[in-house]
Amino acid sequence: MKLPFQGFALLTIASSLLTINFGISLPAQAAIACEPGTVVYYPNNSLATCLLAQKMNVQVSSPVAGTSNFPCKAKSYIVFDEKGQFTSCELSEKIQIRNGNLVETCLAEYRVKFAVSDKGVVSITCTPS
Repeated sequence: MKLPFQGFALLTIASSLLTINFGISLPAQAAIACEPGTVVYYPNNSLATCLLAQKMNVQVSSPVAGTSNFPCKAKSYIVFDEKGQFTSCELSEKIQIRNGNLVETCLAEYRVKFAVSDKGVVSITCTPS
């Protein structure tokens, strides 16, 4: 017995899979509001650093460590590597960092640093600004 909406359901599932595939394949792009005159670029024209004009929530995903959220403070510098990956900012609020079974609290106005090794190992450190 053929259901009347079976073809529609198959089309919906197929288009959803295509959408997910495109969403994963394309490079991430974000709009960053920087204070005028504070933007510094690498020679390859990727953003190196700038003074944030407003608070910004940076979300970083890693297959090994999952997703991390960093609330970056307005009027502080945000830093990226030459590949355009987030590396550091001053926090606008406290966060908790989990490293294995240990949980570290990183306070507001501390600088958080995010790095991923060539083997995919994530390192998140927190230091007073």
